[in-house]
Amino acid sequence: MDKELIFKDIPDKREYKETTSIKFKQDLIDAFMDIGQEYTCLELGTNHGHTTRILSFLFKHVVTLDWREEPNLRMAKELNHDRTNITYIEKDVYTSWSDLNLPIFQVALIDCGHEYNHLISDINNCIRYGADSQYMIFDDYGIPGYGVKQAINDQINNITRFNKIADIGEQKGDEPRPGKILLDSEGVICLYER
Repeated sequence: MDKELIFKDIPDKREYKETTSIKFKQDLIDAFMDIGQEYTCLELGTNHGHTTRILSFLFKHVVTLDWREEPNLRMAKELNHDRTNITYIEKDVYTSWSDLNLPIFQVALIDCGHEYNHLISDINNCIRYGADSQYMIFDDYGIPGYGVKQAINDQINNITRFNKIADIGEQKGDEPRPGKILLDSEGVICLYER
C-alpha cells in the first residue's frame, strides 16, 4: 500500500478539527488492510472526504452520506477525484433510510451526529440495513461533552452480540482537537453479529 498516495493532502485532526486523526486513519489501515478488499463500507458523515479517501483504499466499495452537497460532498469529490470506488449520496441520515437503496455493507464508519439519540439511530439503522455480521467504527468516542461513548456503551449492554473489539486513534489524555482532552480513546471498532 502506497502510504504517500493514500495520505496525500490528508490533514490531522489537529490541523482540521472536523476530520479524524492520522493515528485513527493508520489504525483503520492496520485493522482492515488484510480483510477489507471484499467488503462494502458505509460512511455516515463525509465532511470533506479525508477519511473517505482512506476507506477507498481499504474496501471494495465505499458509499458515503453527508447532509449537504455544498461544500462537503463537492470537496470530497475533488479530493478523491482519482478514486473510482466511492458513491456519494446527499442525505440527512436522521430521516428515513427506506429510499436509499443501499448495497449490503459489512463495515460502517459512523461519524455523523454526536448526540446520544443520533448514535442510537445510526447503530439501529446500520443493524437494520447492513450485513448480518458487520464492523461499526466510531469516531469521537472519548471527546468530552458528546453522547457518543454513552450511546455505544448502552448499545453494547442492550444489543446481544454487539461488542467493542478495539480502541483506535489517539488515546486517553491526548488532545487531538484543540481544547478537547480525550477522556477515552478517540475511536472504537465494534462487531455486531446477528
